[in-house]
Amino acid sequence: MIPYQSYPTYLVVLNVLEVVAALAVGTIVIGQLGLWAVLGYALVGLLAVVLCLAFGCTRCYYYGRVCGTGLGKIAALMFKKREEEEFGKSLSQTLSWTLVGVVLLLPIAAGLVSLREGFSLPRLLWLAAFLGLMIAIVVTHSRSACNHCQEAKERRCTLGRLGKPL
Repeated sequence: MIPYQSYPTYLVVLNVLEVVAALAVGTIVIGQLGLWAVLGYALVGLLAVVLCLAFGCTRCYYYGRVCGTGLGKIAALMFKKREEEEFGKSLSQTLSWTLVGVVLLLPIAAGLVSLREGFSLPRLLWLAAFLGLMIAIVVTHSRSACNHCQEAKERRCTLGRLGKPL
């Protein structure tokens, strides 16, 4: 596939809607553990986004452009550009991406703990909805974002190095 210089709006909107839906359902799942869990989840999620913007997006080809997640433009408003050749090589970037992964996986752990504390059909359905959204994100993102990404083409993206997009 040919990389995009800037992603089409409809792909960015699709990717953002999927992530927002997953975060909303994930927050509901985590909310089953209490308000403290939701507040902690929100803080960790905010930290993950800020770190990604600061350490990942600032080194990306799409800094200041419309990327598959829409974060390239946001990063340019908040942080200075860093060396693009460092993309995918810095520990700070790896740690920020790992934190994003943790944020995306925490609702699964919370859902399992919640089910163990007291099984109910609604708890199971919320967890299933979250898992369905995560599968949709993996499939859609790999096809609509990774397949057209300059960083994946250059083999600098950590996710791109794991294998071909789905």
